[in-house]
Amino acid sequence: MRPSLLVLLLAGLFITPLAGCAEPAADPVGSEPDGESAAPASYPGRYRVSGTVLENGEHGPRLCRGEAPDSLLPQCGGLDIVGWSWDGLDHEDQAETRWGSFEIVATFDGERLTLVEPPQSPTIQRPSPKPNLITPCPPPPGGWRVVDEAKATVNAYKEAALLADAAPGAAGNWIDQNGGTNDPRRLVLNVRFTGDLAAPEARLRAIWGGALCVSHAARSTVELNRIAAELSVVPGILSARVALPTNQVVADVYVASDARRAEVEARYGPGVVMLTGWLQPA
Repeated sequence: MRPSLLVLLLAGLFITPLAGCAEPAADPVGSEPDGESAAPASYPGRYRVSGTVLENGEHGPRLCRGEAPDSLLPQCGGLDIVGWSWDGLDHEDQAETRWGSFEIVATFDGERLTLVEPPQSPTIQRPSPKPNLITPCPPPPGGWRVVDEAKATVNAYKEAALLADAAPGAAGNWIDQNGGTNDPRRLVLNVRFTGDLAAPEARLRAIWGGALCVSHAARSTVELNRIAAELSVVPGILSARVALPTNQVVADVYVASDARRAEVEARYGPGVVMLTGWLQPA
């Protein structure tokens, strides 16, 4: 039962959390990229980035966005590189396909990169961000604990999470392990709503007997999904996803410029969309 519970807890990121408590602190609950690649609107355009460079019979040297597929002859999408030479560089070479991992400094004109320094070994590590699933509610007196053993079960969690997710104003749910390991008697079920908290908390408490945190959110998951869908088709937006713990949409772009940030803020409001740039000012 433990492995299935682990899957369930991970799935809970996209359902809805529970618990009666005060408004969460101003700081975001979860961690996402912090936009360290921000570039002023007047920035001249030198950028540093690490990744796979690949060339084959279909295209010239290209900086892959993300990892090239692990296959005999990898392929990838990304930005073409002007001024690239494989001479003297450590790389793989098979059947008209060349590839290797490098760090480059280049200018970017919105469509392609132009090298301004010789390629080097990668130094920039950009691991996929992992959400910091903490509980925004203050612990009750005596700490987080079970209030009804009979209802602190996997099935009770599933039922409560589904109910929360279907409620008006649902804004997501996630699990705080609370020092345990997939134990429903230790975890804290977090749920957010945009409106009244008392009524949904009462309904959830009738189902779930474990630790519960119900908190307020500025935006529902319906609204966040709508914004992410809109952004996903905007030119220059590489991808857009909902970050439930921070109640935001995270949008990936080549350059997270001040001008682009102002653009999305004017359209959606402050703090609704967080831009993260692939290219970092050098």
